[in-house]
Amino acid sequence: MAEAVKKRFSIGLDIADSGANREFTVVEGDSGNRLSILLTDGGDPVDLTGCRVVAVFSRSDGTSCQDSGEEDGGVTICGALNNQVDIDLYQSSVSPGMVECELQIYSDVDLSTLVTTAKFNFACRKAIMDGETIASAPQYPMLSGLIQRVETLEASAAEAADSANAAASLCHDALDGSISTWRIIYYAKEE
Repeated sequence: MAEAVKKRFSIGLDIADSGANREFTVVEGDSGNRLSILLTDGGDPVDLTGCRVVAVFSRSDGTSCQDSGEEDGGVTICGALNNQVDIDLYQSSVSPGMVECELQIYSDVDLSTLVTTAKFNFACRKAIMDGETIASAPQYPMLSGLIQRVETLEASAAEAADSANAAASLCHDALDGSISTWRIIYYAKEE
């Protein structure tokens, strides 16, 4: 079985200074995005041993978070110096537009000391393929031409119906108020 394909984004984040991270873009609906954040304080690695890290995302349509303290929370503390935070980005953590993220780090024996990092931003774009995408097929040009012909015939039929209704209305107006006598003559059949 093949290993899952992941898109990895490396981010250097100082606790107090957001600095300049390279711009990157994720795609709405993707489930294989991983943010790898190296956390420093004035250039020195921040040891996250025993800490709880919460990644908070401010999306264009609301706020969400992922938590290392929860099972399957999508946040892992790792790295040789234990200063790396890997976030397997949930689909619900992003939405199209600009996404802001900050990390909340809880430390101390009882995890009561909170430090919030500087923010970093990234973009999220809509995927081209969505629920309205039409699967391509060799018959598409022919079907498209037939649809156009049916739409043209439909418009012609509607025009003809409008003309017939207008003629019927004129006949009705011409007869309205007039006295007409009709005489029906039957002819016998010749045998």
